[in-house]
Amino acid sequence: MRVIYRASLVFLLKDVYSKYPITSAVILCNGKQNPYTRKASGHYVFSNLYPGKYEISIVCKGYSSLNFSVELKENETKEIIHDLSYTPDNQNIMNLTRFELTCTKNKKALSGLPIMLKLTNELEFLKMLEPIKTGSDELKTNLEMVPSLLGQKYIYEVEGKSYKLFFWSYDNEKKCYILKDLVSEQIEPEGKFFAVWELRTDEKGRAIMPLMTQFMKDDVINFECRAEDITGKVSFNVAGKQQSGEVFYADVKFK
Repeated sequence: MRVIYRASLVFLLKDVYSKYPITSAVILCNGKQNPYTRKASGHYVFSNLYPGKYEISIVCKGYSSLNFSVELKENETKEIIHDLSYTPDNQNIMNLTRFELTCTKNKKALSGLPIMLKLTNELEFLKMLEPIKTGSDELKTNLEMVPSLLGQKYIYEVEGKSYKLFFWSYDNEKKCYILKDLVSEQIEPEGKFFAVWELRTDEKGRAIMPLMTQFMKDDVINFECRAEDITGKVSFNVAGKQQSGEVFYADVKFK
């Protein structure tokens, strides 16, 4: 009789704005609430699962729901990381200056779709000091440990190439940031950093992005939005309104 080795599924859920762990979500596997361990770090650990395909549903009040499929192999432990996007009724953003983007294509709302929001204003305060060597995950910058940089994703552009970099943690001994993934080729300094966020639209095609004061320092904020193979652009004039709690609305027409 063949022994089947069970698998594990680990979710890490964080707030897209604060990067604080989310510990109040409900996670269903194939429509059932399987037993799991919930940790203060935002980790949800499902152990002793049979290999196979699982339909995952993540629900949390104030955040857009997530629905997706996961395939587990025998003896596999798979970690899935998500920064949950806001819904308009989220109490954490009621007094924050924020952007509400309604995403459409051919006048139809892009509902329940993952989108990448790239801030095209260069982050001039952040510089790479040394090359990242092939196979390395260590990044030295001009800034030592800054909590707001951790858990943040970036597009780094240099010499006509673009790289996705995810600042995962900080090594105090080496004085460098640790990336979530190893780089596949050497990345040179003298490039430009652009912050990115992975959001999800609601049923009306809306995506909400609070004004991140540590990244959005200019009076005019420019975003490039990407959903699968389509893109859109939008700009906001926030001069003098960074602390106003004002909501900036925009229709983003994807092409």
